Amino acid sequence: MLSNKFSLNLTFLLLAGFLIVGGCSKSNDQREFENQSLSAPSNFTATPTQGEITNNDPDDWQISPMYRGLINLGTGISSFQPPYPNPMDYNQNLTINIYLSNIDNLDRLEVYSFEFVSEAGKPPIAIRDDISSPSLVTIQLNGQEISGKSGGSQANGLYRIRILDGDLNVVTYGDIKIGPE
Repeated sequence: MLSNKFSLNLTFLLLAGFLIVGGCSKSNDQREFENQSLSAPSNFTATPTQGEITNNDPDDWQISPMYRGLINLGTGISSFQPPYPNPMDYNQNLTINIYLSNIDNLDRLEVYSFEFVSEAGKPPIAIRDDISSPSLVTIQLNGQEISGKSGGSQANGLYRIRILDGDLNVVTYGDIKIGPE
């Protein structure tokens, strides 16, 4: 009888533990999205001027399942505008507009970049922790920040930009080309 009571308590504790861990974990869709964000840069959405898309890469600049419907790339909730210009010169600034609508728990965005997957663990190249919701957040990055290189032509290449929230959940990602197309 004592062992049955012990087994029942143990079963209850294990079940409660699985429910707590399962409830706090990321969805499979979010996990898959984050894994895709860590793949090598390939192709890019060409945006030579503000708002104009001349070549679309469907893998670039999607919003993660966790933030879909709450965040938009652009200046408003319904106007999609990928970062521009892309491709860009080393001395140019890339502009990323992120519109946050009704996100009470998002107070930080971190921007990471890498050329090769092995560089994905580098520290963030930009941090915005002055976010109030709803709001338009504009992030500007130059070629040196994106590439991490000190000279123009050695920075030429394709770079993956990843934008994460303060809890390191991926919000969006896409590829930026530095140098001639």
